[in-house]
Amino acid sequence: MKKKIINLFQKRPEVLTVAIILLYFFGMGLINPAFLGLDTLLRVLFNGTILFLVTMGIAGVLITKNIDASVGSLLGLAATFGGTYLQTPNPSVAIFLLITLGTGIMGGLFNGIGVAYGGVPSIIMTLGTLAMFRGILTLYTGGSWIDTVPEWYLNFSRTKTLGLYHPIWVTLIVLALLWIFYNKLTWGRYFYAVGSNQEGARLQGIPIKRVILSSFTLSGLLSGVGALIFISQIGTIPTQAGIGLEIQAIAAAVIGGISLMGGIGNIQGAAMGAMLLETIKYSLVYFKVPGYWNNVISGFLLLLVVIITSRIQLYLTREKEKEKEEAADLASECKVVETGVRIKGLIHQNPHGKES
Repeated sequence: MKKKIINLFQKRPEVLTVAIILLYFFGMGLINPAFLGLDTLLRVLFNGTILFLVTMGIAGVLITKNIDASVGSLLGLAATFGGTYLQTPNPSVAIFLLITLGTGIMGGLFNGIGVAYGGVPSIIMTLGTLAMFRGILTLYTGGSWIDTVPEWYLNFSRTKTLGLYHPIWVTLIVLALLWIFYNKLTWGRYFYAVGSNQEGARLQGIPIKRVILSSFTLSGLLSGVGALIFISQIGTIPTQAGIGLEIQAIAAAVIGGISLMGGIGNIQGAAMGAMLLETIKYSLVYFKVPGYWNNVISGFLLLLVVIITSRIQLYLTREKEKEKEEAADLASECKVVETGVRIKGLIHQNPHGKES
């Protein structure tokens, strides 16, 4: 039974995350029953839209056994460029989308080219662009905030369709599209092949560099989508926009079952990890706990999940070794028994060295 449960958590790590979310919700509900209302769930989804989107973007990079530490700064830069354009007279929606999403895509492409074709380790590349994107943002704004977002765009996040706010719909649509991409499309499966065994993927003819490039580009695109929501939800764009978001997104993805070793996890698990962190964050606000505890808890959960995952892997490795040893011992015993039966048969046929 124990082994079955561990195997389930290894194959479907998001199941553990969902279980933790439910336990957390009920635990908070014991403190204050009002926390268990549908309104709480909708608020968590609405407030967590940006983290959901960025986490789903970074998940693809982690699956390919890379990391993107620049997503927070890239989101801030995309929001700044897009927000600046919205201050112009009669801004075009098409151009606004092109600027904001284009900034995210170009930032992701830059990271991907450096990692895939430049041979720069992803952590070094994206830590460099984290600082670079933030520096460009500061130089561009001169340290000033953008605080004149048009009312018509603010209304995007304030209005509902079929009972859900528009940012929630955006998140659900992106989640559905990514699920199709990773589960139904060949290119999405390439992400897992590259992350699991890059040399094996190369021997199978998978274009390693293009897959890695596309993973960073996808991450950049979703940072751009997150920037669109950020502008509409927040209404102002400070120079600190997106700071620390990369840590939360990486933590959420890992908590949701995306392995830092690549090739393991799924997009719904990453979304569940973001859901857990946002639930904790919302509960802290709900119960008037100081906000800095959110980072403490996020970091603790990240370490806890990594430790648990490593222990599970160690346990399963030991179990496989035991099974191999038992199989080898059984095979040896069978050979001994078989040899004994043959010897007895020969003695029976010729007990005195002659045919009976």
